[in-house]
Amino acid sequence: MFETIRWRCYAHVANQRSAERVVGRIGELLPHTIGFESYKRYWKFPELAELRLVSPLCCSTPEDALLTTLQWAWRVATPWSLNSPDPGVRHEFEGIARPHVAS
Repeated sequence: MFETIRWRCYAHVANQRSAERVVGRIGELLPHTIGFESYKRYWKFPELAELRLVSPLCCSTPEDALLTTLQWAWRVATPWSLNSPDPGVRHEFEGIARPHVAS
């Protein structure tokens, strides 16, 4: 069973409090709760913060999990550019999109 989605987002925010507001706005776009796991400055681009989030998924098959994840991601940002997982990596993919929510 696919119980959770772990999200990694990058945001232009000044501090953790601003990041929490962004996460709150993302949560308003989704049909479930979203948890805020961590905040840190992105080493590659210090003007960005790396946010780690988690949300329930509760899907029983990989197909359902992928479809549900993509539907929810589409609510947050569009259009998406998806990368396939590396060989041997299961149930993980990356996507890049421009967010609907402002930071």
